[in-house]
Amino acid sequence: MKKSKNLKRIGAVMLSLVLAVSTVFTTTAVSEKKVSAQAEIKNKKQLQRWALATKLLSDGEKYFDQTKADNKISDKTAAIYTAIEYIWNEDGDAVPVNVFCDSVKNYFAGCDDFNAEKLATIGKNDYFEYNSGDSNVTLKTMQAGGGTQECTYIGEKEHTDGSKTMYGVWTDPDPAPGDPETPYYVALDIAENGQMTAYRKLKDGSQLNVDIYKFNENGDYVVSYTTESGKAFIPDEEKAGFSYNIQIIDEEKSKTPIQFEDRTLEDNSFNLNLESEDTSIVDIDYHRIIAKDKKGTTNIKYNIRSAESGNVIYSGSIPSTVYSISIDEENYYGIYLLPGESRQVTANIEGYNGPVSYQWTSAECKIDNQLGKTCKITAPSKEGNPTIVVQAFTGDGEWIGVKEEEIKVADCKLSFSYRKFVGDHSETASGDTLKVGETYWFSLDGASFAWDYGNGNDSKRQTFYTMDFELNGKHLIATDTEENLSNDELSLSIGAGGGFPNRIIKPKKAGTLTITGTIYRNGNFFRDFKKSYKVEGNTPSPTPVNKPTKPAKVTVKKTTLKSAKNAKGKKLVVKWKKNTAGNGYQIQYSTSKKFAKGNKTKTISKNKTTSYTIKKLKKKKTYYVRIRTYKKVSGKTYYSGWSSVKKVKIKK
Repeated sequence: MKKSKNLKRIGAVMLSLVLAVSTVFTTTAVSEKKVSAQAEIKNKKQLQRWALATKLLSDGEKYFDQTKADNKISDKTAAIYTAIEYIWNEDGDAVPVNVFCDSVKNYFAGCDDFNAEKLATIGKNDYFEYNSGDSNVTLKTMQAGGGTQECTYIGEKEHTDGSKTMYGVWTDPDPAPGDPETPYYVALDIAENGQMTAYRKLKDGSQLNVDIYKFNENGDYVVSYTTESGKAFIPDEEKAGFSYNIQIIDEEKSKTPIQFEDRTLEDNSFNLNLESEDTSIVDIDYHRIIAKDKKGTTNIKYNIRSAESGNVIYSGSIPSTVYSISIDEENYYGIYLLPGESRQVTANIEGYNGPVSYQWTSAECKIDNQLGKTCKITAPSKEGNPTIVVQAFTGDGEWIGVKEEEIKVADCKLSFSYRKFVGDHSETASGDTLKVGETYWFSLDGASFAWDYGNGNDSKRQTFYTMDFELNGKHLIATDTEENLSNDELSLSIGAGGGFPNRIIKPKKAGTLTITGTIYRNGNFFRDFKKSYKVEGNTPSPTPVNKPTKPAKVTVKKTTLKSAKNAKGKKLVVKWKKNTAGNGYQIQYSTSKKFAKGNKTKTISKNKTTSYTIKKLKKKKTYYVRIRTYKKVSGKTYYSGWSSVKKVKIKK
């Protein structure tokens, strides 16, 4: 007889819930300790078997509490459950009556007086047959039935007296008229000796809680991204976790909510599935939520399924906004202030289009208009690196996120330093004497581009800096509009990038070279510095020629830039097509789309090299990269045109 197969078919009918269930997004309950895996399997089986039995009983029969005189289990219910246990275990078609009665006593507390006489009074039913005087109880063949409801095991709580309570949730994917509304939660109480003492339907209040949260490098919970109204705000290019728990309200057994965590639930009965409606905003990697560079709002759908049947138990969605908050977003190099100086700073949020309010704080700086989009900060009187913080809130007062910005408070002091080119590389140099025909790389130290503030834009822009090179009364003046300059005394070429103004120079004649560096702020003079250098060397006499000869034209083939990709550790891997027409390559990268300022250049001296890794970049910044070929002919260096530009955002 394959009775268990038919009975198991009953248990294979699972549930579905399209979140009519109360779902909340914050939790305060204390989690229950996890019991052993073997104990969980045993508990789960016991609850499932009792649940199957209750599907075949009326509400008046299925609920009982042996501790209450007016709610004792009936002899019929106890006997039916015992019969189902025998059928499930395939223990044969007949059970000796004394063994059957002992099993009833073992299963249920308060049934110590159950005997053959009581069994005989139960009468005809669909599960077993017994007549007074028979030596055996005859088990019947079970047929699938009882509707589509299913009870899914949640977990257990152990009590101080050694007893325990097992909890389950009933759901119904296809309810019939008159079926109880699902989901609802039940409790099965078990005495220390293993006897069932009660099966109770819990009052309303038990619920599913879900949360999207920030985690640290160890995967540990840090802070919730989910608001009380069930929305999530996730910083762009961050990874977030998704967690859930079931919170049980059982006032008879616990004064506080009983909480079952997803780790325990997924070991037993539940599987989580996540899906993003717009993967260009949010992507899903198993249980990890990946916020993309694209800002905006999408829905993260979740469903929690039965691990056995795959049917949905809970489902819902969380409106999730990927955003970024910036402070004076155009100032890539940060905020620099003089001691005691004040400045207006503005917060900006991308990705969220609703009403936003802000709150500014700082432990070191004075803040005026703390609740505005724009506030005035006043730096401390001493040099240092204070921090300003702005928090953003929705129009309903829910927290969106926070941005911290470290500012530099210092007295801007300028100076010059230089390096000397030896072959195709530069070396640190010092002293006040230069040589005709040598190449030097001068930097205006202290003039960080972070001081470039209030100088306007486009045609109305005041140049941030000038570097005036005067040799023998003739001037070449470099500005932040980078270009190569030359006269009879000196040649001046674009520097190799960096956080300070710089130029590469090559004196052509001896004399006194005076360099004056000047920077501007708020459209006005801010600081300057002047230094003179002696240029030694004989001015070469021109070579007599009978006719002017036209120099041979040198052309250098362009190099093809194949790719530029972000690598872990704030690195940028640049790859190009090998070009042996030149001696090497120059890679230039910048945060300026037009390479207007802050450019940095790396020289690759071997023409067989086809890749280079740029390090120590800034996360969440966008870089533009290009490459060109250089070729040396008769002591002179010639360059190809620049390649096409690749755009890369540093995400990791």
